[in-house]
Amino acid sequence: MASNTLIITIPSVNVPEVKYVFHCLMKEFLGLEYELVISREICDFSISYNSQSLRIANVFFRDDDVDNLYTSYNIPTNIYCGVIDLNNSKKPQVSIFGDCSLAKNEEGIYWGNDIVAATFYMLTRWEEAVVQSKDRHSRFVAKDSLAYKNNFLHRPIVNEFVEIIYQVLKSFGMAQNRKFRQYRTIATHDVDRPYLWSSTWGKMKSVAASLLVRRSSEELMSRLHCWSSGKDPFDSFDQLMDMAEEIGEKAHFFFMSGGDSKFDNYYQLDENVVTDIVNSIKRRKHFIGIHPSYNSYQSQEMLMTEIDTLRESIDQEVISSRQHYLRFDVSSTWNNLDACNIVWDSTLCYADVAGFRSGVCYTYPVFDLKSRTQLELLEKPLIVMDTTLLAYEELEAKAAISRVEGLQEEVKRYEGDFVFLWHNSSFNSMEWLGYDEVFKCMYKQY
Repeated sequence: MASNTLIITIPSVNVPEVKYVFHCLMKEFLGLEYELVISREICDFSISYNSQSLRIANVFFRDDDVDNLYTSYNIPTNIYCGVIDLNNSKKPQVSIFGDCSLAKNEEGIYWGNDIVAATFYMLTRWEEAVVQSKDRHSRFVAKDSLAYKNNFLHRPIVNEFVEIIYQVLKSFGMAQNRKFRQYRTIATHDVDRPYLWSSTWGKMKSVAASLLVRRSSEELMSRLHCWSSGKDPFDSFDQLMDMAEEIGEKAHFFFMSGGDSKFDNYYQLDENVVTDIVNSIKRRKHFIGIHPSYNSYQSQEMLMTEIDTLRESIDQEVISSRQHYLRFDVSSTWNNLDACNIVWDSTLCYADVAGFRSGVCYTYPVFDLKSRTQLELLEKPLIVMDTTLLAYEELEAKAAISRVEGLQEEVKRYEGDFVFLWHNSSFNSMEWLGYDEVFKCMYKQY
């Protein structure tokens, strides 16, 4: 092998898992070419270039019996946070497995942080398969996660690992340039209710409720304005497309097409109002994906039926998805989406707390824990949802803007994708009054 070839050497244990991690870190995230060597003689991992190596501690991957690996007993209790000084630049790191040590020697650098295990932990979400606690919608919640408990949910720690690896390799004289990236705002919109009013009687009840039940003069004026202008309060589709176009992007709209629960079937795709919305989105060349129903996250058959229904209705392929209520089962949802030929999903965000659920702000291929294989499906991590800020974190508008901007700054630091969810129905209602500036700040550019 040429001395200037990037060589990654790994132990002969847990090879599928470790190969997946290095594929994500090196190929997907950094865009670097490398040769992989499997050795029975080593325990740790190493990345070598030009006769120097970055040796990375292997604390976790030492047992091919994966049933013994993915258990609640192996979720660490001691998490370390530190800073690495590289070339006069301080780089933050979180150590889930191992420690934060970084030691230089004649052969290169030894890193005591088992970032391979940590990256696998974050990207695959295996902790969600072993922690039994769920909320009333059977969702794994942020407050049960290792990231929330140890105050790093607001940090894309996998991106931090990537930066350290790259800086070390550059110090070795590596000639390869990393993949070009640029901060992007990706606006996504789940269409749970495309309209509020389905009849004149519905309009009258809505206006009366604003006046007599909620007693909100602001909502009343908003509803009356919508009525007089002939526009439904939930018809914000032109506004959403306008905002995306102003920053040179296209919006993604996720439509429902079935379901068997009380949380589904608020509209039918063949209704004239829905057809008009879909045609407008297509005419302006924005994107339409599937918003699978409440119980579909564990049913491949239900998912496929709904995808077929949407495909036939909009007369185009359906390649993107986000689960209704962000319901997600790490043991089945990704597999089902992959089997249904969905190209990318954007469900991974906690409903109760905004942040980096999978520890990264880049799109990445997912991994099936059971078959120990990388799937074709890509995950485009969702970072913040409108109802998280208002209903779960209960933030006033000013605090919500600060929260969003903090997440955006983290994404900008790594030139990642700021993926946000704003429902078309999150306007013109009492609870959303005053949140217009929060909505606008989602499109902030750097």
